[in-house]
Amino acid sequence: MTFENIKTILLTILVFLSISLTWRIWTYQPHYDTMENPKMVPGVSISDQKEIKEIIKPDQIYYHINDAHYGTLQMNEVDRIIREISRWNFERFEDVSNQIGDLSDFIYEKGKAQIVFPERIPMEIYKNILGIKDKDAFGIAFDQIIIDLNNITKENGYVYFVSIEKQEAYRFRVNASFILNFQEDYFLKASTNRNFALYTLENLSEERRILVRTDPITMYAYNYLLDLIPTTQFRDALFRNPSFVQRNSTGYSEEYKDSSTLLSVNYETNTILYVNPAQEKDVTANSSNLLQRSIDFVNGHGGWTGNYHYVGLDEIENTVLFRLYDISGYPIFNNNGMSEILQIWGQTGIYQYLRNNFSLDRRVESTEVQLMSGVGILEILKAREDIEPEFLQEIAIGYEMTKVAGDPLIHLEPSWYYKYKDQWWNVKAGDEGGMDFGLE
Repeated sequence: MTFENIKTILLTILVFLSISLTWRIWTYQPHYDTMENPKMVPGVSISDQKEIKEIIKPDQIYYHINDAHYGTLQMNEVDRIIREISRWNFERFEDVSNQIGDLSDFIYEKGKAQIVFPERIPMEIYKNILGIKDKDAFGIAFDQIIIDLNNITKENGYVYFVSIEKQEAYRFRVNASFILNFQEDYFLKASTNRNFALYTLENLSEERRILVRTDPITMYAYNYLLDLIPTTQFRDALFRNPSFVQRNSTGYSEEYKDSSTLLSVNYETNTILYVNPAQEKDVTANSSNLLQRSIDFVNGHGGWTGNYHYVGLDEIENTVLFRLYDISGYPIFNNNGMSEILQIWGQTGIYQYLRNNFSLDRRVESTEVQLMSGVGILEILKAREDIEPEFLQEIAIGYEMTKVAGDPLIHLEPSWYYKYKDQWWNVKAGDEGGMDFGLE
């Protein structure tokens, strides 16, 4: 073989290699690992995330049996009942608002189980908890669920979703066996269930009535050690670029800010306020989106540092409110915002975020406290000149949270509260006033 033949062969091989490599480059498709969720970027988590069913809960359940009324707010009982009805098959949704008549008469009738939420619930956000699939029902909102144990046919029973605020009622059919089992396992056992107490149905006016606890009750006052959450965790969770944030300290407070947002910490009240002035309020938000966004926002940085429940929503002001509850199911109030998570939303993000900077994990002592009956509290309120009874909405036991500046203890004192014209007030012996809580 001549030298020229060898060169020809080598040149041919190089040409074919060049063509092969070029083809591989043109047709190469790299393999990338799929991201499960691009939004779930690891970041600061102050506490655990929570599911919707842990945040949106009833705060009272009543059973109306003959002429007696039994009620509970115990969380273990509430959770048990919600788990039970979540197994039912809700179907054949229909609007029966014009068929019910007086809703006040309807919800308190004997043979009714009444599940009461502290605020109206958009069906879109609660549907998965109850397994509701009827798309026609997703535009409604409700604040009570009524189980009818009177009208049970061979095949069907009825469950009503009621909005007292809007005077609306919507009905679902469920299998009769679910209602009959509920009647036997829950409803008829109320008189012997230690979690239930007797309530009295009192008249406020010709159109309005209210349920109040019949007997006095022994409660406990508690002291907790203050477990502060480092402000740097909130800084790192709330600011886009924490490294650009500047800190200023002024005695009992400190501020963190960048070019557009501010995080202010008040160590006298142990509250933080996050403000983004660049956000404008979104006048187009609907209730389900607003509530879902608010839950997602707190879950995004693990901000549920206690037993918070959804208690308020204002679509006009784009405001959502969550409140601390004790482990038994009693709401906790404080006039400085120490027991609440308040969010005000703008068009594309949070506008204001107000909350505490501690958790209540270490109880150090407790003392007994005697509280009078709800019937007695109602008589006191009726006798006050500054109260019109027809505007009373609820009378309930709650805890007043107090703290002295510099003291490592937080005190929870049981007390009676009343909801009047959409505001919560504390009933204090000999006090003609009270404290204002909640959304206006």
